[in-house]
Amino acid sequence: MKKVLLLLLSFSLMFLEGAIGQDLHTQSNAASIANEANTTTGWSGTAVISSDNSNPQLGNFAIRMVSNTGNRYRMDYSYNATVGTDYVIRIWARQGPQVTVPAAPAFANWSGMSGFSTTVITETNWTEYVFNVTATSSSPRITIYNGTSASGNTAGNTVFIDNVSILPAGSDTAPPTAPTNLVASGTTSTGTTLNWNASTDNVGVTGYTIFQNGTSIGTTNGATTFSVTGLFQNTSYAFTVTARDAAGNVSPASNTANVTTQSGADNQPPTAPSNLAANGTTTTATNLSWAASTDNVGVTGYTILQNGTSIGTTTGALTFNVTGLTQNTSYAFTVTARDAVGNVSPASNTVNVTTLTAADNQPPTAPSNLAANGTTTTATNLSWAASTDNVGVTGYNILQNGTSIGTTSGALTFNVTGLTQNTSYAFTVTASDAAGNISPVSNTANVTTLTAADNQPPTAPSNLAANGTTTTATNLSWAASTDNVGVTGYNILQNGTSIGTTSGALTFNVTGLTQNTSYAFTVTASDAAGNISPVSNTANVTTLTAADGQAPTAPSNLTASGTTTTTTNLSWTASTDNVGVTGYNILQNGASIGTTTGALTFNVTGLTQNTSYAFTVTASDAAGNVSPASNTTNVTTTGSGVIDYTSANSNLPTIDWTARDLFASRNVGIGTTNTQGYRLAVDGNVVAEEIKVELSQNWPDFVFTKSYGLPTLQEVEQHILDKGHLQNIPSAMEVELNGIMLGEMNAKLLQKIEELTLYAIQQEKKIMKLENENKKIQLLSEKLLELEGLIKGNN
Repeated sequence: MKKVLLLLLSFSLMFLEGAIGQDLHTQSNAASIANEANTTTGWSGTAVISSDNSNPQLGNFAIRMVSNTGNRYRMDYSYNATVGTDYVIRIWARQGPQVTVPAAPAFANWSGMSGFSTTVITETNWTEYVFNVTATSSSPRITIYNGTSASGNTAGNTVFIDNVSILPAGSDTAPPTAPTNLVASGTTSTGTTLNWNASTDNVGVTGYTIFQNGTSIGTTNGATTFSVTGLFQNTSYAFTVTARDAAGNVSPASNTANVTTQSGADNQPPTAPSNLAANGTTTTATNLSWAASTDNVGVTGYTILQNGTSIGTTTGALTFNVTGLTQNTSYAFTVTARDAVGNVSPASNTVNVTTLTAADNQPPTAPSNLAANGTTTTATNLSWAASTDNVGVTGYNILQNGTSIGTTSGALTFNVTGLTQNTSYAFTVTASDAAGNISPVSNTANVTTLTAADNQPPTAPSNLAANGTTTTATNLSWAASTDNVGVTGYNILQNGTSIGTTSGALTFNVTGLTQNTSYAFTVTASDAAGNISPVSNTANVTTLTAADGQAPTAPSNLTASGTTTTTTNLSWTASTDNVGVTGYNILQNGASIGTTTGALTFNVTGLTQNTSYAFTVTASDAAGNVSPASNTTNVTTTGSGVIDYTSANSNLPTIDWTARDLFASRNVGIGTTNTQGYRLAVDGNVVAEEIKVELSQNWPDFVFTKSYGLPTLQEVEQHILDKGHLQNIPSAMEVELNGIMLGEMNAKLLQKIEELTLYAIQQEKKIMKLENENKKIQLLSEKLLELEGLIKGNN
């Protein structure tokens, strides 16, 4: 039995040690949760780093970092990590005194981990910052700055950190133990003080939550005491406490502390009734209403006073109907509240009431001198001279083109908004009295709103330049535009298409580019009215080419056709390459006999009749990488069978060619003995009604397949600059040397026509896309104009 207990105890200690060891912020220092100490062990850097006990977030100490002169404005912490493991990093931080304000402290430039983004420390109160990261190094580094290098150079910028934990994601699922021995002391009629014994946790307790009758009423950052206020006298309450740790795990609730507040003598009067108002006033009566008073025990009723004398009470009702008044007479009403022991509140606000005069059928006089001033594109200010009435004017009605747009309760001015620019309006005003009598209309004030002034676009951005160009990115910068009101932003265009905007910055980082590709960048400026500047100068950029160590695949399906006594035609299927195939090398019996710059055919000449040859082909790319050899195609040339043309047979009506073995090799020469391996060689002109050419290669419909690698126009342009002719089309020198194959040339020309068709389709799509973008820009400009009108109208 003892051995079993010892084994369980050992296992428990190993588990506890492993759980605590999960926190990689292991050194004993002022910011440690489990190993707090009056040191800064583990934290280093160029700033002045020290332990501080003036205001820790939890425990007795925090770490204080103060910038010093000479770029001393940072501190670092490195921890041992497993590459590829997710970690949760929690740091409590707050700003201290800042000598230079422009740049706030920040967590920035963390290394050895992904998933992190720069986070500014903006609060002067303790705030928890949580980062979910993945280790890309076995020793990641956390870095905290007092500001940028410019602001950090000023000595005195201060940052505090505390309660740092670095845990593998999901590793800490163990909650703290429940707080114990919760007791209440010093209970009064309105408050009590709670105390309890601290919880424990496998990593560390970060705070406590206090509950009153099951509802949270506050938290502490580690303190084990809490002062409860705002309770009611002679009332019972049940209090509990839970603990929490850095991972958000919450403990079970503590024991319940039951508290009953004390009873106290009630000497406290109710608060004064508020918002006393009168409505429905007639010649002899009025209705009063008010907002309820509050009391520490409870309000039992209200007393209504007329000119300081009580005229009635209510037992809780918040309204009172006053009767028996005299017409056309002024009265002052107030209300007080009382409680069960007779405490009386201060008086409410005073409401002054004048009763109506019986049978008032006389309207007020017309308002006069109506005028408009301060007219803008969307608003104007009206003012007029007051009307008179036998009893009294109660308000005015303002009319726009004969339709009421608002009233005043006596004011002699009115601000008209929501007008349309450059539009005419006619305004009039009428007066009314308490009996509902309406005056004649005032004079008419004719107003025409102003026209919006800003139609002037900004100047074009200038000096657009690109720098820091890589294989996939470049940095653009330009000189600012000017505007009669002010430039609000810039639009960056890549090959004429918008790729982003700035709200005033004069730089833009372009990403996602393709290596070894040319781009044209321009920039336009815009102002608040939506006016767009002319485009800037064009910055032409060609991205870099990445180092290429990958060879093309081997050419395939190498075949020979049209073999004669001295020639043969080779063709093969194209290789593929991670960047691009630049040419092919043709080998005869293992020795190179020629190259192509992309053509998939090669005409071999200079062979010997009736001889066997072995041909292979390799592919190469721009980096000089060479593919494996293609399959081998074996070729045997034919023998000669030409009949010499001599005077011995020149006058014969027929020639017995068969007797001379003309068809032994099936080659015929007319006017020449050099057939160059062709079936028929003619030294002179040939007249024929129609000649059919048998195709020796694929017809170029493959151009329209999805797998066809259509060269870019930049690649076509570069090939023309380098070679002086189109890709896969023989040069003038090659034609002069070898002639042309009619069938092959027609196929190549059709291939170029089909490629040209694809380029035309691509350009049409780009044009349609630009037209759609222009429509969107136009709609956006119209919406901006509408928004400007609404904004100016509201102002």
